[in-house]
Amino acid sequence: MFDVLHVSSAHPWTDVRVHQREAASAAAIGYRTGLIAVARQGERRDPHWTVPDEQTGVSVRRITRRPRLRRILVSSLQVITLALRTSAPVVHLHDPELLWAVPVLRLAGRKVVYDAHEDLPDQVRGKEYLRGGRRTAAIVLAHVLVRVACGSDRVIAATPVVARRFPARKTTVVRNLPRVRAHDLGTELARAPRAVYLGSHSRDRGLEALCAIADIPERTWELVTAGPVEHGGHRAAFDELVRAGAIDHRGVLHPTDARNLLLECRVGLLPLRPTPAYRTSIPTKLFEYMAAGLAVVATDVPFWRELLAGVDCVTWVPADDVTALAEAVGRYMDDPDLAVAHAGAGRDAVVETLRWEIDEPALLAVYADLLGGAPLDGLVAPPRS
Repeated sequence: MFDVLHVSSAHPWTDVRVHQREAASAAAIGYRTGLIAVARQGERRDPHWTVPDEQTGVSVRRITRRPRLRRILVSSLQVITLALRTSAPVVHLHDPELLWAVPVLRLAGRKVVYDAHEDLPDQVRGKEYLRGGRRTAAIVLAHVLVRVACGSDRVIAATPVVARRFPARKTTVVRNLPRVRAHDLGTELARAPRAVYLGSHSRDRGLEALCAIADIPERTWELVTAGPVEHGGHRAAFDELVRAGAIDHRGVLHPTDARNLLLECRVGLLPLRPTPAYRTSIPTKLFEYMAAGLAVVATDVPFWRELLAGVDCVTWVPADDVTALAEAVGRYMDDPDLAVAHAGAGRDAVVETLRWEIDEPALLAVYADLLGGAPLDGLVAPPRS
């Protein structure tokens, strides 16, 4: 039925890395590609496989969204059962909660690829709600899961730092970089005085800072956001600012609509707090902002500065410094020529070195190795009944 099957019990089926980049790349060169992932809010699950997605050519099976505990206990078993019912020789897993299935899938004769999106032990260390014995147990479990992941046939790591956790001989770095759209390259860089934040809204992702700059009196520029908003924390304050019109929140958008929203804005915001996981991550939103032709205001993280060494496209501000964040945004609004210069430099850098098409061949080489050749070589097995 499939040559490559991507599986997630946590990510929505529209996830940019999982579907729009990795699965779509496999489908584009002829691999029969499937995806099991989570239905978005308000969507219904699929009782059967859908026809291939019109944009990507990937066949999708959506499962029900569940709360965290039920997701771990129910959804993880459900997606692995569905994967085993297919004849896909390569199963590409995307969640730590699915690592228990690595030996199961391998015993069933499947080649297993584990996609390490983040450094799991560092991610756990950054969870402030974990205390004492629970924190210690969670860190130990994270290291155990990394060891289990090492039993996969291949590991795809989102960053070189993540890759260090796994055996070099079976690990390939595939960075989470944006695709370059021809439409983006033809857009004007002189934009309306509008700042945008795109992505999950949470404390670690700077929700408190967004609320603070939205509440600035006599602000002369618009603040637009899109993405899911976590419960608790500053959710109530955020919702009140949305009701008051201080924040134009567009909700959860399809990836294409989200990319199009960026084209309406002048400045992209990345106020993430430097948690252990974020300090060594490659923030895909940073490069999506750059690809769309935005000047960027971002938390001053040394690793991110290193990624953009020699590219003058970002104003770096100290973590949790709302005043510095607001001043940086205001500078771009008051000086549109500076915004255009930084936007142009960022877009050029993405086109030259920081786009998905640079890393895509490394991913496809992994599939070709596991399947015995690329589909265009005629080496992939014919369709199965």
